[in-house]
Amino acid sequence: MYGSNKYRTRSPKLVVDEIELCVKEYGIKSIYFDDDTFNIGKKRILELCDEMKKRGLNLPWAVMARADTADEEMLIAMKSAGLIAIKYGVESGNQDIVNACKKNLELKKVEQVVKITKKLGINMHLTFTFGLPGETWDTVKETIRFAKKLNPDTVQFSITTPFPGSSYFEELDKKGWLISKNYTEYDGYNIAVIRTEHLDNKALESALKLACKEWDKHKMIRSFLHTKYIKKALLHPIKGYKKAIDLLRA
Repeated sequence: MYGSNKYRTRSPKLVVDEIELCVKEYGIKSIYFDDDTFNIGKKRILELCDEMKKRGLNLPWAVMARADTADEEMLIAMKSAGLIAIKYGVESGNQDIVNACKKNLELKKVEQVVKITKKLGINMHLTFTFGLPGETWDTVKETIRFAKKLNPDTVQFSITTPFPGSSYFEELDKKGWLISKNYTEYDGYNIAVIRTEHLDNKALESALKLACKEWDKHKMIRSFLHTKYIKKALLHPIKGYKKAIDLLRA
């Protein structure tokens, strides 16, 4: 969390022991792995899935994961063990911004894994943030376009909010780009507590509002293009035309 590259894992057997205990003793109906890097180490993940299947838990579960450490074999194994939903952190639709925040993620790889995830029928949630180093209005719009292109089931947009003690917090503080040190405002959604070289805090808040508005419009159009809506439009062309115009104007 604070710059170390060390990563400690627990054995798959011990993890499943704990899950089994939760099911038997407390009646747990589902599990969520709250780990940003859950799927680092393919061998461990495959062993975890095998162990869950051996126990016959038949438990629906969901995870946060890195798109660049996922592949088809891993996702198939996870789904066969009960995975129903996955969240990938993408952060930006601009490769230079992703590189600048040292995420070490190729957006082309994200596109590939998103396609595989959809093909397997796994529910998918993607996350993006505005305010990383180098952010401009052009990169904001690029991120919005990329989110719509990937077309996940759900999406989350936020405003980059640095943790005190992190290198980004120190960098912004040194440049005078921390707008507030009132940590009750550090929610990452309603209030921008930072600015960047090109965008002030109000612009970042506007970027978030724009992204949410564009995604809502995207969802409406996606729903409208669903088969049942097309059938309705064919049966009632005038109503269908008016509905399409309303969506485009939204």
